[in-house]
Amino acid sequence: MSPPSVRPGTGEDIVLILQHFADPASHPHQRFVEKRSRSHQRGGNGVESADPCEPMSQLFNAQLLRLQKFLQELLRDTVVLLTAMALKFFLNLVGALRAFFFCLCCFRGAGKVGPLTRRYWVLSNLLFQLNSVWRERKTQKQLAAEFLRRHQISTLLSIRLLKHINWLQPQQVRPKDPEKLRRNAMTLISELLEEMGAPPLMEHPFFRSFRSKHPKLQTQLCNEALVPIFHSGNEIVFTVGEACSMMYIIVNGSAQYAAQLPPPRDAPVGTAGTQVRKTLHSGHWLSEAALWTGWVHRGELRTLCDCLFFGLEAGWFARVISSQKSAHAFAASYARKFVEGLNRSIQSDITEAGPVD
Repeated sequence: MSPPSVRPGTGEDIVLILQHFADPASHPHQRFVEKRSRSHQRGGNGVESADPCEPMSQLFNAQLLRLQKFLQELLRDTVVLLTAMALKFFLNLVGALRAFFFCLCCFRGAGKVGPLTRRYWVLSNLLFQLNSVWRERKTQKQLAAEFLRRHQISTLLSIRLLKHINWLQPQQVRPKDPEKLRRNAMTLISELLEEMGAPPLMEHPFFRSFRSKHPKLQTQLCNEALVPIFHSGNEIVFTVGEACSMMYIIVNGSAQYAAQLPPPRDAPVGTAGTQVRKTLHSGHWLSEAALWTGWVHRGELRTLCDCLFFGLEAGWFARVISSQKSAHAFAASYARKFVEGLNRSIQSDITEAGPVD
């Protein structure tokens, strides 16, 4: 049984996604390397520069964001430093009083804990937690900054992403509108993938064609209907007979699909079923049928290592597609052909994409 979808709403979620993107085996990383190689070749031939200049307005906005981020981090670091110094001062004070009044505090007999000892433990615990949070924040910021630098992400997007990670620390109060927060996070992830040359839905023929016809709607789809899903190694993502409401795209990692499939509907009586066992990697997709018709998983998907999936939710997909007549007509035409092909073939979660006009 698959765990609930993980929507990006915390700083550590975003950092985990960046770590998957940085994996040399991941599809975004491969596309980034290919894009950079082509860009360098064009620059070397004098056709196109490898690093085009950003517009002045973007650079100005980036500098403002960088200044704002620096001031915020300076204020935050100052507060944390002063808090740690105050805790250490009170901890040393309580420790000295505890040693001085040791006999008085332990006067009540063995097994009793005096009031100064209890306060000493509380302050020690607070100081330890503060140091742990501080180290965790530093590690997250370093990982994110190193990823953005190594992948040559634009200044403006880098600052926005780091600002988002700094704002969403695990100990901070969560925003009142988590859905808005999720959309903002997915907007950043989508823009990041665009710069890396690996838009999240581009490998699928329908979405490649859809992007050329309706680029703004494709962006809206990525921001509103895509959900990152994390699975550790040897976990079951879905199993036979489980209702399916999303299409899965493997972003990084490997998973094995296994199924015992019945013969096609128009097959002669007595035709044996088909046993399927296939290892899937970054860039593969599954359960596309959930977008076009009611769907129940025909097999089991189990991860072979830590995996990051993007799930395209059917409900949100339908809402976005229905917002424009031409887009809805294009999707409906594709859906009819896909379902016709699905009915004629062996029904599987790894059915190939249908024909695109």
